[in-house]
Amino acid sequence: MTNRVLHVLKLFRPDFTGEGVFLERCSAVMREIAPGVEHELLVTHTPRPAEMIEFGPGLSAVHYLCDGAVGHVQREAALGAWFARHISRFDVVHFRTHADRWFVSPLLARLAGRRLLLSATLDDSLPALLRGYRSVSRPLARQGFRLFDGFVSISPKLQAETLGAGAPPERCHLIPCGITTRDPDPEERARLRAELGLGDEDVALISVGGLCARKDQATLVEAMPALGPKAHLILVGPELEPEYVAALRSRADALGVAGRVHLVGEQRDPHPWFGCADMFVFASRREGFGTAVPEAMAHGLPVVARRLPGVNEDFILPDETGFLFEEDAEYMPLARLLVEDAALRRSLGEAGRILARSRFGMDSIAARYLEAYGLSHRIEEGEPMPSLPATASVTDPSFHAPLELGGDGTPLLVTTVDAEEAFDWTGPFRRDALDVSSMGRQHLAHRVFEKHGVVPVYLTDYPVATQDEGAAPLRELLQGGHAELGAQLHPWVTPPLDEELSERNSYAGNLPLTLEIEKAKRLTGALQDAFGIQPRIWRTGRFGPGPRTADIIKQLGYECDSSLTPCWPAEGLAEGAHWALDARPRWLDRERTLLGLPVSAALVGRATHPGLARRLYRSRSDILAGMAARFGLMERIRLSPEGITLDEAKRLVRSMRAQGHRVFVLTYHSPSLAPGNTPYARTEEDVARLLRWLDAFYAFFREEIGGRSASWREIHQGAVMRPEPALAAE
Repeated sequence: MTNRVLHVLKLFRPDFTGEGVFLERCSAVMREIAPGVEHELLVTHTPRPAEMIEFGPGLSAVHYLCDGAVGHVQREAALGAWFARHISRFDVVHFRTHADRWFVSPLLARLAGRRLLLSATLDDSLPALLRGYRSVSRPLARQGFRLFDGFVSISPKLQAETLGAGAPPERCHLIPCGITTRDPDPEERARLRAELGLGDEDVALISVGGLCARKDQATLVEAMPALGPKAHLILVGPELEPEYVAALRSRADALGVAGRVHLVGEQRDPHPWFGCADMFVFASRREGFGTAVPEAMAHGLPVVARRLPGVNEDFILPDETGFLFEEDAEYMPLARLLVEDAALRRSLGEAGRILARSRFGMDSIAARYLEAYGLSHRIEEGEPMPSLPATASVTDPSFHAPLELGGDGTPLLVTTVDAEEAFDWTGPFRRDALDVSSMGRQHLAHRVFEKHGVVPVYLTDYPVATQDEGAAPLRELLQGGHAELGAQLHPWVTPPLDEELSERNSYAGNLPLTLEIEKAKRLTGALQDAFGIQPRIWRTGRFGPGPRTADIIKQLGYECDSSLTPCWPAEGLAEGAHWALDARPRWLDRERTLLGLPVSAALVGRATHPGLARRLYRSRSDILAGMAARFGLMERIRLSPEGITLDEAKRLVRSMRAQGHRVFVLTYHSPSLAPGNTPYARTEEDVARLLRWLDAFYAFFREEIGGRSASWREIHQGAVMRPEPALAAE
């Protein structure tokens, strides 16, 4: 059984909100420790963006209530109507911001028997919310807030305020924001410091948060002349108030420190910036929690921060983990003390690291949220969480690094074959559908491959590896140097078979983390046993990777993943980056060891637009999609002889080549070489047509495009690290 939690926020991307960032991170961990719980987000005030927005892999869906700016009454009515239509889908509703002043949606949730929670994150504790109502309306508002089963406060100050307003203690949950950390990367630190112009003797002070008057970065800039020429200030965060930011730049210039004040903008992943710094400074005048402070501490940075009573006093411990100041004039001497004393920075930083990681680790915070939701029983009991570093992702671009190939610029074509069992593509999933006899017909394609110098990689699943009828033909091809070996995970036929057999569980990314890991281990071991080869390239069957798939395969020794098809999100999986990313190869980890090699797919035409395409193909309107393609406006094409005409494939490659793509990935399924196994090859003539397609396409790629066949290894080994654009000092 799947439980669903609906989170409600006023603002989300492209609007910046710290609570939104925290939700993205926390939901990924909640999904990891409780895979039977799905999380969706409803955004009430930010209009639906024209361009598709990337969101964290823990969120199954993000819904925007309004398409544009609307009035208060219209928004409240739309919110009530949305809840009336959708509340039956959810078990828990968590208002992370008080988005419904009329209490219509909370009332609908309670009438439907759903658990209801409300968060306080800044100036929205229960008494503060009540003050926002006219005095004549406050008695009714008090009744409205009684609809909530629980009140979440992220700091002791907010908790005390909510309790003081009469909220029952048993309904109040003090849950601070959780933090994520990452082990330091010396090469990454050196690269970022070099881009900023910092030498080994320079001391980098970092402050993370939206640039605005409330965060008071001006106090930090004012102190820079007194901190000496070796001090550099790095301000990480979006420019929330443009006039304030302009004044910061002007003041830095007037003080003669513009070259030592670096405004680097919003960073989806702050970890590298913490890693390149030596200390953390924070002058914010008002915070609900101030997550950036314990995050910096968890990275071993000593802290100088403004004292915020009831918020940061219990973890910024003077002379132990950092220093607190109250008046602006108190900041500079404390900051200078750390700038000038490296040994003190190290000792305070190490104490802060221990405290922050033990108190604010995201695993424990996520578990506390699940307990507040009444869903803690969904956590796998009696089974320890696997130790798996979070260093890579197939779908989260914040982990990615650009890749550039050296050489002469020749276009390269990688051919992949999904080597798998035959099964009924229109029927339910079955564990006994294990026919791998089509592997005996792969020699038909190899007549074409040999003609054009193609050495395909067979992404092989468990039934092929463990049955001689499938393994023997492939073993012969591998031994003759006519093919390469890779892995493909079909969860429903790969042991352990502990999950319920269902459409949802056919995507490995939906499985519990421990089960996905074990299946990946079993498949890898089966391939090694069958062929005596350690596979190094991976594909998740049905193109269904999860938020930790890249971490799993990296730990198992894989060097390449081909589990993404841009523009083709799996219907039973969160869309993730399928629309946001293109088919260019990329590093999936910051160590640049795991290559991401998507199948070539793109939108082609005069009116291509990811957001429009997403809505069009979600509507499943074949008529609209057909009309858009017929008039050359927009068609969705992937590089495959299955369901794609030769002319369409040529249009795709020409379009991608014009956009600067150099690497192309073609794919098809091994059962398509035997009639009746797939929708693409019902007869022998269909098989012959597929082979003619391959023959003609390889000729086109060589003769018109000027390309050649290649191995994924060539791309991995021939990659040149493309430096990211240097950050100009402001």
